[in-house]
Amino acid sequence: MNFKKIIISIVAFVFIFAVIVFAQAKINLSKIPNGTYLGNYKATYKGTRQGDYQVKATVSDGKLTRVVLTKSAHKSGPARSKEAYDKMIAANDIYVDGITGATWKALLEDALTKLTPAK
Repeated sequence: MNFKKIIISIVAFVFIFAVIVFAQAKINLSKIPNGTYLGNYKATYKGTRQGDYQVKATVSDGKLTRVVLTKSAHKSGPARSKEAYDKMIAANDIYVDGITGATWKALLEDALTKLTPAK
């Protein structure tokens, strides 16, 4: 294979990868019906607090109004999640810069895409 074909192949791969990564739809809170929804997430990555997590997220008039961690695999979970969720509520967006920990965002994504009513 000559050098030009290798470069074209690499550029094509990078382009396809970028399209896939950036094509994932973000959650638009204004399109979520009013209600309280249940989100679940199982943290399995070795560098994280492994285990099951659960959240209840309330949306009212297109705004994220309340988020409560109802199940945590670690004692520090409730305090750490509250800080993250307070920032998300203030910004009315679950994609807030400066929030560490994919678990907190993953829980809300689960709740707000499946729209499973919380009991």
